[in-house]
Amino acid sequence: MQRVVIGVAALVLTGAVGGLAGLLLAPRRRRPAPSTAVLLGVVLAFAGGFAGYLAGPKGAGGAFLTGPAWVGAAAGALLALALLLLPLRRPRA
Repeated sequence: MQRVVIGVAALVLTGAVGGLAGLLLAPRRRRPAPSTAVLLGVVLAFAGGFAGYLAGPKGAGGAFLTGPAWVGAAAGALLALALLLLPLRRPRA
């Protein structure tokens, strides 16, 4: 039970850092609300961590955050960062 709580906390922290980084790097004109950026980062970190957990070898004793899960969580946080930096539409010429 303790491993799951630590794993979930690590995923939340990883996603929050990715979302906040995207928030700080986004242009001021289209900066999202902080709650939106953090939520996007956390959701994508969970999705990436879960996908990595399913794809990779399982840890001993039911460990949730294995190597592939960490890679997936980091990829999800980076995806959140990229989504926050992409322009929604091109400026008019």
